Amino acid sequence: MKLIIFTDLDGTLLDHHEYSWQAAAGALGELKKKTVPLILCSSKTRAEMLPLQKELGVAGPMICENGGGVFAPRNHPITRGGEWRAANDKWSVWPIGMSIKDLRERFAGFKEDFGARGFGDMTESEVAGLTGLTLPQAALARRREFNEPLILPRAREREKDFIRAAAAAGLKVTQGGRFYHLLGGGDKGKAVELVRGLYGALEPGLLSMALGDAPNDGPMLAAVDRPVLVARPGGGHADIDLPGLLKVGGIGPKGWNEAVLQILKEME
Repeated sequence: MKLIIFTDLDGTLLDHHEYSWQAAAGALGELKKKTVPLILCSSKTRAEMLPLQKELGVAGPMICENGGGVFAPRNHPITRGGEWRAANDKWSVWPIGMSIKDLRERFAGFKEDFGARGFGDMTESEVAGLTGLTLPQAALARRREFNEPLILPRAREREKDFIRAAAAAGLKVTQGGRFYHLLGGGDKGKAVELVRGLYGALEPGLLSMALGDAPNDGPMLAAVDRPVLVARPGGGHADIDLPGLLKVGGIGPKGWNEAVLQILKEME
């Protein structure tokens, strides 16, 4: 039986504070040896994920901006047919969510009522200060195509009203490790189901695994055979309850490494 793995990045494969993946190097090496497809599935933009793929030594499709779109190399087997469009001369995209232009136009109708500010309202310096990214990295994070990370003042008392206002505008709100995110029709679960189905058509009987750490990873974890939740900084896990959910004690990439090595050993 073949295996495919989907993974969140920040707080999961990447350390929450340092954005380092070194604690997962052992499992990453084993996946490369066994040619197991590793699909990055993140709130990050395509511009952020391309250099990260290169750094990790990962090639192939990726799911960007909380499932707003799926990108794949134009010559990849899964890009035959379907709703793929040319993203540039090397990549194709299967859009799932609405464009960032349309989403921001809807957001503009209610954000001032809450004092909410998205990445489109911030400078690169502000994004860098909120995330710990460098200025060049923050510039890549602002190159949104599908969804908008945002800060919501007095979040605890205003969250429900904000979610209702977003729903009235045809948008959905999800919560990541650092920010709320506005989505316009896409989510990680839809994107994972799509990619899983495309790979499954090429490899019947495919076993799927996904790893995450935050509430916005719930749909992704629900869409696979083997869902895994890694511990968050300080210990403990996000409030997600799914059949067969494995909660590992390791935080971020340490827990990721533990869970991936475990399933590889089981499959031997």
